[in-house]
Amino acid sequence: MAHSWVRILSAFLLLLCAAEAGHAFAEGPRSLKEAMFGKKSDPGQTPERPPVAHFRSEDGESFVMDETSGHTLVRFDGDDEVWLLTPTQGPKGDIIYKNDVGEPVLKATRWGGMILFSDDRPTGDPVAVSGRAEAFQPGRMSPSLLFQSLVHASRRVSLAIGRNFGFDAPDVTPGTDYLYADAADVTADALIRVSAQSRGKQILAPIQSVQFIEGRPPSASIQNGVLVLKLDISRGYWGGRPSSKRIFNLIVTTYPVGNTARR
Repeated sequence: MAHSWVRILSAFLLLLCAAEAGHAFAEGPRSLKEAMFGKKSDPGQTPERPPVAHFRSEDGESFVMDETSGHTLVRFDGDDEVWLLTPTQGPKGDIIYKNDVGEPVLKATRWGGMILFSDDRPTGDPVAVSGRAEAFQPGRMSPSLLFQSLVHASRRVSLAIGRNFGFDAPDVTPGTDYLYADAADVTADALIRVSAQSRGKQILAPIQSVQFIEGRPPSASIQNGVLVLKLDISRGYWGGRPSSKRIFNLIVTTYPVGNTARR
């Protein structure tokens, strides 16, 4: 009799394990896409997003998103520029993260999903966490290294446009050297990008140099042939300067190709 009860209990346990295994199999990934990017969250669920992580889109574009400072910072793989994104309320409870020219870059859905917008995918591309990442930290900088950064930026632009082009920071607050150096690199990238456009050197012809000053809010303007970058030291290392896209847009809209001869 005892043996009969053992057999009955064993059979019951085997049936229970089989049911659990079947349930686990049914709940497993149903496609390669689901295995890589996870299943959609159930309504009402909002998965926790790591404060800093590496993300990858289905198209293969990847970036690091860092929110450890209370701000949303993004740096795309292969690019040195750190972008400060501003969260805004979107439709249906979504959060839209925009750059400093008002373009949507990321969207966090109310279900916890993330969408990346780009020139190639204006309608958006789903992204998912693909690994760990380190929070952004400013590099080592000093007044002498800042001077070298300004010289290096000047040389890069001068080579790109075929003439001397100066970078100047006449009055730097102590301790803000990294902000100035980073702004110089970003500005040089924007100018070189303009120079690579059709008739880019003609577009840049009215601009003779760059000058960095302090003020609020961060901005870019062109005054008497000088590209003036206003840096807001109260906004930190990456939020205190305009992005390369903002600088690029300013130049190409101020000096459109068809009107450069009149300016």
